[in-house]
Amino acid sequence: MTEARHTLIVPVMKARVPVDLRLEFPLPPDEEPIREPFVADLYLTYAFDLPVQEADTGRRHGQYVTRRYCAETGLLPEALRQQSTANLRTRRPDLGFAWYPDAKAVSVSLGGGLEAGLLLDDAMMEKLTQDVDGDVDVAVPASNVLVATGTGHPDGLAKLHWIVDQVWSGIEERALLLTRDLLVRRPAGWESYA
Repeated sequence: MTEARHTLIVPVMKARVPVDLRLEFPLPPDEEPIREPFVADLYLTYAFDLPVQEADTGRRHGQYVTRRYCAETGLLPEALRQQSTANLRTRRPDLGFAWYPDAKAVSVSLGGGLEAGLLLDDAMMEKLTQDVDGDVDVAVPASNVLVATGTGHPDGLAKLHWIVDQVWSGIEERALLLTRDLLVRRPAGWESYA
């Protein structure tokens, strides 16, 4: 049963809140969701990809993975990134690519508001690297939006900035917002793109 539950874990990208919030009744440390820095103001957390009726009310992806869960099941927290990335593509195989006709840029769809988690999918990012000039540059203005281009495509970069502006000015569910910054994938990993 534990192994089957591990296959439900997916990566969820979140934005750091610029202020330190204090809950009136904070969770015990082993009950807090596991979080790890990703790049810039983004961090990674992990959740169980449950059908909506099974998910806890008020949580978009159901229950988050905690240190307590890891301790009770023997799952190492440092193995979560690899486990969740593998699960993401297995659980949601309907990956879609829609190239924009007016710019060398592509929108990547996955479903479930998990598109930003695809930044962890090295195989997909390597494929995108072959399709663009320069390094892969992405916009993840919200957790359900991933648009990519290459640093060698000024029209693609302009499209990414335009999409970021559209998402941030029009999104109704503010909890989905991530970052206005573009990210670039270098050999050493992801970094902010100036």
